[in-house]
Amino acid sequence: MAQSTAPATPVEKPAAKPVRSIPYVSITGEDGKQRHYETNAIPLLFHRACFGWRMYLGGPNRVVSLKEVLTTSQPAEQVIAGPETEVSADKTKATTRMLETVQDGVLQRSWCIIPGDPAGTYTYDVSIDGEPRGEFVFCAIEVPDQNPNTDPRELSCPNKFNAVERAQPQIRKAS
Repeated sequence: MAQSTAPATPVEKPAAKPVRSIPYVSITGEDGKQRHYETNAIPLLFHRACFGWRMYLGGPNRVVSLKEVLTTSQPAEQVIAGPETEVSADKTKATTRMLETVQDGVLQRSWCIIPGDPAGTYTYDVSIDGEPRGEFVFCAIEVPDQNPNTDPRELSCPNKFNAVERAQPQIRKAS
């Protein structure tokens, strides 16, 4: 697994939608266009699929201390990480400690799939300024034909999340 080197680009969203804490996947298709999905199903498309999380923190733009712990259900063949990341000997856990910028109330991180990334569950536990703030659970799914037009929403995994619009709660008047 390699940390995405491209600048963090927020998943496009209409201005009317509230910002949420979500997992997401982006895939570069054969046409070179990047497609974004609010899902946790990661197709193991080498050098095409990236995945990440976006968390709404609110408040002003600022720098925070981030601790992110990735645990995978199976070891990775290789891990490409910077000096801020400590990888366990069995390659099933990577702990990253770094300063990150909250921009417009949002913090996000992403990584891209490389050969040797295992199928199975990937769990990110995220702490900000020493406080546990979230858990993101992804499922990585093998794509034997490496079809770049794979739609992650059509993949099957045990803990699948696909974003849906929820109806606003009805406010009831006391009688």
